[in-house]
Amino acid sequence: MSPASCWCNIKAMVRQYLEYEVVPGDNVPNGLPRLWLTVLSPIWEGPALHLEYPDGSRHTLVGWTDRRGGKACLVRVFWTRHQPTGPAVCLAIGGDGGLRELERPEDGQTFKGLPFLALAESLIPADILAVIGSPPPPEAQPQLLGGNSSTPLLITGH
Repeated sequence: MSPASCWCNIKAMVRQYLEYEVVPGDNVPNGLPRLWLTVLSPIWEGPALHLEYPDGSRHTLVGWTDRRGGKACLVRVFWTRHQPTGPAVCLAIGGDGGLRELERPEDGQTFKGLPFLALAESLIPADILAVIGSPPPPEAQPQLLGGNSSTPLLITGH
């Protein structure tokens, strides 16, 4: 195996992670402790996320930062998963203040703060899906040392 092909295999195994934390504030009073999110797709970024639900209701979310009195910031959407063999989840996140859902976008007066939002695949807008793509399949279950046996191999040192 050439060094170049070894490098490609190593790079393919490297995961990308995104650090995300929502500090307690006016938007999300309890905040959200720091998370390391596995990034499984390109990240869509935009000033607002517009969702249309099957019942016809429409919702607009913006990213929020509580710095300097609070203001809108970018929304980011990407595929992630909690565990390697689990299903992929489409996640929308905002800034250090989370997401802010404008309940009446025409006046911007009332809002609902969220630390993040998991989106059903049917709710992902087409322009965002064009960037993040389809959900990646779950990873294969890791094999235990010792072959196909259900009994793990115990390795000890002398």
